[in-house]
Parts: sequence; structure tokens; C-alpha cells
Amino acid sequence: MSNKKIFYGWWLVAACVLIMAILHPLITTCWGLYVKPITKDMGFTRSSFGICSTIISGVTVFLSPYLGKWLANKNTRLIHIICVVGLAASYASFALAKTITHFYISAFFMGAFSCGAVVLPISIVLTNWFVKKRGLAISIALAGSGFGGAIISPIMANIIQNYGWRMSYLIFAAAMLIISLPMILILKKSPEDMGLKPYGADEVDATTQKTASPKVEFNMTLEEAKKHGFFWIYLFGMFSLCFVGFGSLSQLAAFLADAHGSAFAAAVLSLFLIFVTIGKISLGWIYDKFGTRIGTSYICIVFALSITCMLFPQFKPLMYVMALLYGLGISTGTVCPPVITAAMFGSKHYGEIYGYVNLSVYLGAALSVPAIAIIYDKTGSYQVAWLLCIALIIISFIALLYSDIKCRSLIADRINMEQSNRQTSV
Repeated sequence: MSNKKIFYGWWLVAACVLIMAILHPLITTCWGLYVKPITKDMGFTRSSFGICSTIISGVTVFLSPYLGKWLANKNTRLIHIICVVGLAASYASFALAKTITHFYISAFFMGAFSCGAVVLPISIVLTNWFVKKRGLAISIALAGSGFGGAIISPIMANIIQNYGWRMSYLIFAAAMLIISLPMILILKKSPEDMGLKPYGADEVDATTQKTASPKVEFNMTLEEAKKHGFFWIYLFGMFSLCFVGFGSLSQLAAFLADAHGSAFAAAVLSLFLIFVTIGKISLGWIYDKFGTRIGTSYICIVFALSITCMLFPQFKPLMYVMALLYGLGISTGTVCPPVITAAMFGSKHYGEIYGYVNLSVYLGAALSVPAIAIIYDKTGSYQVAWLLCIALIIISFIALLYSDIKCRSLIADRINMEQSNRQTSV
């Protein structure tokens, strides 16, 4: 009988799955279910209500660099708990809103706390715990948003229909606390806190001992990264990709409801969220198995095809195909940034660098949500918005591949220089 225990990092992955399952859908995927009932009840335009998402993302943009550093260098668990409690309180405050200004104030605080409550702490913790299968571990954790959203979406639609959108805010704010806080207590910042090594570290050590040219992780400081043009191109690529992801997702429920009714929208939303789970886990595996270039190529092609399907909303069967492709493609906004960042820049200074990556992610979100809503308000359809999204996916694909090639070239030059210096000294 084997006495080998399950590596503790996998328990952290399970805890992160539940955190993502409750928090992420409520502030992103399922947020679109509020668009029609709130704008109809309060008399707002979709673009004016969409500013709430802009404020949430805008606050995140400014706080990400600071929270990335704080979460990496200070009491991660305490900061995480404060942010989750603040996020739940902010979410509940929407139930009390009487004017659009009140919505905007609630959105401000929701953005401030969401920055340190969801993806950022999860990606920092899991990057510390995994060397091998890092992409898979992070993608499994982030996949929690898929099955969580699939469960929450029909429940939220039913609550809004039968009890109103205000009650929905209160119920799900309570759910945030009940599910998330116990899971945060399980999280440990790094394996060293428990006298352990990161998953796969022993294999790296063994390789180092056996080979004359060991494979080591390349680590770049934030200050050094800023000096290279490919870093800024990489941030722009992430901005473009997340502009499409957050912008299209914010209007997906309303887009489907306009075409075929709210019941059909909720059904397709649940279907697509099931595919999100598959998409995120498979994307992490693809990144681990085939590398960032193939993984990025695959996901950008799938995402572009899903948006292309949206150009033909009148065809109901095509919307189910869209749900499949979109469920796989939307993984770009959650899996791509942490996995590619760790692969390119290493884990040693990951928190500080990812703070800037998170800034570009939420800058894309801040600008995209109102932009797509404004396009709808001006044209009466989403056609122009979807064409813009397809173009941005292509631009992002080029930017991410270019930055990856340049970064790998720099790494190769560094390795060659180190080997040359080693041979000279011998």
C-alpha cells in the first residue's frame, strides 16, 4: 500500500476552484443578467449602466500594480479576506441603489475590493506552489468560474424574475462570504510556509545535478521588463484580448435575449459556461504540453470563430455552436494572462509583474464594456461591435506571438552568455 500523500498544492487548487466559482461569475459572466431588468426598471440606457463595469475595471486598473506587490510581499491571507468582505458588502449595496450615481459609487468600491479578491491572489499563490504543471493547476482553479457560472446563471435568472434584481444582489452577496471565507483559510502563500517545495521542484533539482547545462527558470524583474519593448507590446496584446473578452461577455446575455428571449439567453449562457470549464482546463494542459505559442494560436483562432458566429444571431442552431466556441475562447481573459506571464517572466518577481498585466487586463475591461454598449445604443445592434472584436483578436494574436518570440530570444542570449562565461572560467 502506498503512503504517498496528495501534494498540498492540489488542495489549494480545489479551494481556489470554489473561490472562483462564486466570485468571478457574479462580477463578470452573470453580471449581464442585470442589464435588461435594471435598465428597464430604472429607465437607464445600457451604456449608462455599462459605466458601472467601467468604474469597476477602472479602479482595478489603478490598484493592480499596488495589490500585486502587497499580495506578494505582505500578509496575503489578511488582504484576501479584507477584499472578499469588502466585495460582498459592495455587491449588496447595489440592492439599495435609487439613482445612477448610487450605482456608480457601489461600483467604485466593488472595483477596489474585487482587485484583491479573485484572480490576482489565486494566480500569485498557485504560481508559488507549482513549477511543474503550473498551467494545468492555474487553469483548473480558474475553471471554477465556468461551472460556478453555469449553476449561478439559472438561479440568478429565476431570483430576478420572481423576487427582483435587488433581492438577487443581497442573496449572492451573502453567498460570497459563506463560500469564499472558509476557502481562504486553507490557502498558504508558499510551500516554504509548510516546509515543502513547489510541485516539480525536485525534478528540476535532479535535472540540474545530471546535466551540464541545466534547465532553470528565467526570472526577470519588473524594472528590467519595463526596459524592453516586447513587455509593452505584451501588455497591449493582453489589453486587446481582454477588451474583446470582457466587452463581449458583458453584453452576451442581452445580445441573446434580444434575438430569442430571456429564457433562451439563460439556457445558452448556462451551456456556454459548461464549456468554459472544459476550455480553461484544456487550455492549461495545452500550454503545459505544447508551449505558449501553440496555446495562444489555438485560443485566438477559436475565440475569433466564436465572435464570427455572433454576426448571425438569427440562426438559433448557430448560437449553440457559438456557445461551444465562446466557452472555449473566453478562457483568454483568465487563463492566458497568468500562465503566459509566468512562462515568460518567471515566478520570482511574478506578483509585481502580474500587477501590471492585471492593469492591462482591466483597462481593456474598463474601456470595452461601455464601448460595446455605446455601439449598440448608436446602431441598434451589435454587428459593428463584433467586427471590432474580431479585428482586435487578430491584433492581439500578432502582439502576443511577437512578444513571446522576443522574450525567448532574450532568454537564449542570456543562457548562451552564461554558458560562455562558465566555459571561460573553467
